Amino acid sequence: MAEAIWSVGKVAKRCGIKVSTLHFYEQQGLIHSWRNAGNQRRYKPEVLRRISVIKAAQKVGVSLDEIKRAFESLPNNRTPTVEDWQQLSKNWQQMLDGRIAYLQKRKRSF
Repeated sequence: MAEAIWSVGKVAKRCGIKVSTLHFYEQQGLIHSWRNAGNQRRYKPEVLRRISVIKAAQKVGVSLDEIKRAFESLPNNRTPTVEDWQQLSKNWQQMLDGRIAYLQKRKRSF
């Protein structure tokens, strides 16, 4: 895995998250790593894009389960492309618009 060159610390620093968050994302199946000869985790550079999508989606209220299902819907569980992001964000927008409409209806009943 010559391409998997990013260490846990380097990815965490670059993405502005804790190492424990990376481990959690990996446990949840959102990102993947490989072990080098010294048994240290290594990541391919595209993990940065996956984490960016995760962070952006979470900021607007998309759950990790919803993000995982979206990633799994991509061919070969690939890292989202620009076109994939456009479709994912469109789907999430529709879902979030539905949630907002529901909350607005419930607000009127209180």
